[in-house]
Amino acid sequence: MNNIELNLSDSELVVMRVVWTLGGATAKQIVESLGETFHWSSSTVKTFLARLFDKEIISREKSGREFVYHATKTESETVDLLTSDLANKVCAKKHMQVIKSLIASSDFTSQDLQELSQALAVKKAVAEVKCDCLEGGC
Repeated sequence: MNNIELNLSDSELVVMRVVWTLGGATAKQIVESLGETFHWSSSTVKTFLARLFDKEIISREKSGREFVYHATKTESETVDLLTSDLANKVCAKKHMQVIKSLIASSDFTSQDLQELSQALAVKKAVAEVKCDCLEGGC
């Protein structure tokens, strides 16, 4: 798995979802897209964009008097990194609990369930999942 840690806040992820959806966006477009749901001011959105730029999650280009922001990673790449990051933060013995919780709280199409079944079918079982907590953690 990847060793890059994204360390994105929930609010930064909300902004990223707009950038991914629009393929690129100005701060004004992001404020308008999030409108009634979040009631964020332009300065709040610009703060999130500055953080994302500093973390190299987005790039920006000047267009007239505004910046247009673009994602440096696809949404799928980011989901993979976030998943890896979560797995690294949770004891290996708890990964099954995380997966079961995600399954229970998610909706799936028949195709999705088929892909999950196939992924499980090719996964090789281990005799024991080793704890990777600090000493005395489990």
